[in-house]
Amino acid sequence: MLGALVLTALATLAAAALALLAPLESQLRGDSLRIGEGTVTVDRGVLSTLPLTPAGEPVRRALDARLEQFFHINGAVYVVWDERLTRIDDTDRDDRRAIDKIAPRVVRRALYASSKTPHTLRSDVLVVATRYRDRGHRFVLEMIKRVDAVTVAGSVVRSALIWAALIGLGVASAFGVALSSRLVRRLRLLRDTSRALLENEPSAGGMPRDDVPDEIGEVASGLRTLHERLELQEQARRVFIATASHELRTPLASMEGALELLEEDLAEDAIDIPDARQRVAAARRQARRLSALAADLLDLSRLDARLELRSEPVELGETARAVAAEFERRAADREIAIEIDKGDGPSWADADPSSVARVMRILLDNALRFAPAGSSVTIRLGSATGRPVVEVNDGGPGVPDDERELIFERFQRGRYSGAESGFGLGLAIGSELATRMGGLLELTGETPGATFRLTLAPASAAVEAADEPVGAGPSPAP
Repeated sequence: MLGALVLTALATLAAAALALLAPLESQLRGDSLRIGEGTVTVDRGVLSTLPLTPAGEPVRRALDARLEQFFHINGAVYVVWDERLTRIDDTDRDDRRAIDKIAPRVVRRALYASSKTPHTLRSDVLVVATRYRDRGHRFVLEMIKRVDAVTVAGSVVRSALIWAALIGLGVASAFGVALSSRLVRRLRLLRDTSRALLENEPSAGGMPRDDVPDEIGEVASGLRTLHERLELQEQARRVFIATASHELRTPLASMEGALELLEEDLAEDAIDIPDARQRVAAARRQARRLSALAADLLDLSRLDARLELRSEPVELGETARAVAAEFERRAADREIAIEIDKGDGPSWADADPSSVARVMRILLDNALRFAPAGSSVTIRLGSATGRPVVEVNDGGPGVPDDERELIFERFQRGRYSGAESGFGLGLAIGSELATRMGGLLELTGETPGATFRLTLAPASAAVEAADEPVGAGPSPAP
């Protein structure tokens, strides 16, 4: 970065020098030539009015006076030549031989060529000549002038560019060192933190904050968010393992005790058939609990893996009927009736068919656990604020106010769950599935009992108006 800043500063100054020096010198040279041409043109007109001697030469005194006047006004050396290229007069009294050597071609071109004001500019010496006539005689007025503006201006600009380059390089170096040091320090911090995340557990240390609003700050913020999520996942993993181990221990211990007693009964000559049957029934109940726990854990793993759900039209009435059919035998054993109220007609939702069926199973299983024997469980279909809903009421003891939110968390059960309750995963799974489908699973205030409401996204009007169901609910697997 430091090298890039220095190179950028050098390239910028070099481009500025190339873009400024050459045009500036060209412009100054052009201005000097135009001023010189204009000056000798005006002076030529003045000399053409001077008196001449009988030999056809300007009167020396008058010519000297005019040339001296021109010299003092313009600060240039003036030379007058006749048509034989003989010097008549000049304002340089010190070194006349040097004058004869200065741009002799310019004088010849002025006398013989068509150009009236030929010129030359070499180094800092500008030579401009012009031809004029005076009563039939031809003369050449030559002006020799040192043009210091071009050199001085170029020198000033070069000096300014050099100083600007030095100052710019100094500033760029200081700024580059400060900026690169800071960036390197921040990048090293991110590197060390990422290595710590790879080598240690997510909860091994906190993430340093970097609130600078730039790309590195965004990376640091993302890494900090990742660290926080890893910590939450690590905590959830530990809680999950501890809770799952505890929940598995109870049915396994019960199964082991039942099988041990059954083994003792079988070892005796006289087998107590009724007692053995009770032991087998108890073992089967615990096996079903383990099977339900395994299914819940599988659902949780899929939710945590963020597997993509489908989105298609689902007819909620058909799905409710299919799910209710799965629980008919269990409901009949407890003398509980399952009633389905389809409302005003088909109710279509835009959701994942298997997930909708899974949430309905969870709600119906939960209702059958708490519904009193000889009562009924009601499944109502309808709409709320233009969205399709499914409500399941059990007519049981209901949910206390302090547990209304708690029951939707993982491994949390209400105080009325009893010994035959689940593992506190069903409603948590249902709530997460509803959210993933763009809906909501909530506990309403309807009494008696507990009423859970599943709200989903509505399907398109074209599907609802169709005569035959499109994408009807699946035949849910038990």
